[in-house]
Amino acid sequence: MIRIGIIGCGTIGSVLAKTIQTRFSRFARLAYVSDINPAQIAKLRKKIRSARFRSVSISELIKKSDFVVETASVRAAQEVIPQVLKQGKDVLILSVGGILRVKNLDRLLARSCGHIYVPSGGIAGVDAVLAARIGQIKSIQITTRKPLRSLQNAPFFLKNGIHPEKIRRPTLIFEGNAREAIENFPENVNVAVTLSLAGIGPRKTRVRVFTSPTYRYNMHEIQIEGGFGRIVSQVTNFPSRENPKTSALAIGSAIAILEKIFKRIKIGT
Repeated sequence: MIRIGIIGCGTIGSVLAKTIQTRFSRFARLAYVSDINPAQIAKLRKKIRSARFRSVSISELIKKSDFVVETASVRAAQEVIPQVLKQGKDVLILSVGGILRVKNLDRLLARSCGHIYVPSGGIAGVDAVLAARIGQIKSIQITTRKPLRSLQNAPFFLKNGIHPEKIRRPTLIFEGNAREAIENFPENVNVAVTLSLAGIGPRKTRVRVFTSPTYRYNMHEIQIEGGFGRIVSQVTNFPSRENPKTSALAIGSAIAILEKIFKRIKIGT
C-alpha cells in the first residue's frame, strides 16, 4: 500500500485526496497532508471523515510518504522538488511553473532515483507533442483566453502599471515565451510550461494571453509545426463544481495521471 502525502489542500488537493480514498483505495492511502492554512485541512477532514491522515510539516510529509503530490503553488513546488528528489522519491507536480525555478534540476535528477510527474492539465495534445519531439518541432504557440476576474491578481498588472478594471473588451495583454509567461502569471499559465517541457523548451515556446470581462471560460489554442506535419488543438474548459477558478479538465488530468501510475495497463504515449 503506497502512502501518499498531499501538499496543498485547496480544490485540486481535496479532490485528489477523496479520489485516493475511493477510486485508488486498492493501491494507495492518504497518509499525510500539509497546508499553510489550517482551515483548509479542517475542511478536508469534514469532506472525507473516514480518512485517517495526519497533518504534518512539508519536510516530515516528504520524509514519511512514499509518493508526494504538490497542489499548492509555484513557490511550494520550487521548494518541494529538490527535497523529494534528494530522498529518491516520486512527486506529482500540479504547479508546473515551479519546475523552471529549481536550480541544477538536471544534476538533481541525475543523482536521484526519483521521478517528477507532470499532468497535461487543461490542454489537449500533449501526447502528440511528445511523439512529434522524436522527429523535429519547428514552432509551438499557445494562445490562452481567460476571464479577467481569474487574472486580475497576477503580478503582470502591477509590474506593468496596468489597471485590470480598465479592460472592457477582449485584449491581448501578454506575448512572450513560456518562462516569461509563468513569471507574470504564476497561477494561470502552468499549461504553457507543461507544453514547453513536452516540446521545445520554455524559451522557444511562444505564449499569448488574452483577457476580457466578457469571457466566461478558460480557452487554450495550440499550434505546432514541424517535420511531422501540423497540430492544432483547441479546448474550452468548463469550471469545476468545487471551485469556478479551477477547470474540470485540470482536475481530471491529475486523477488520470495517478490512474496511469497505479494501473497495470498504461494508455497514451
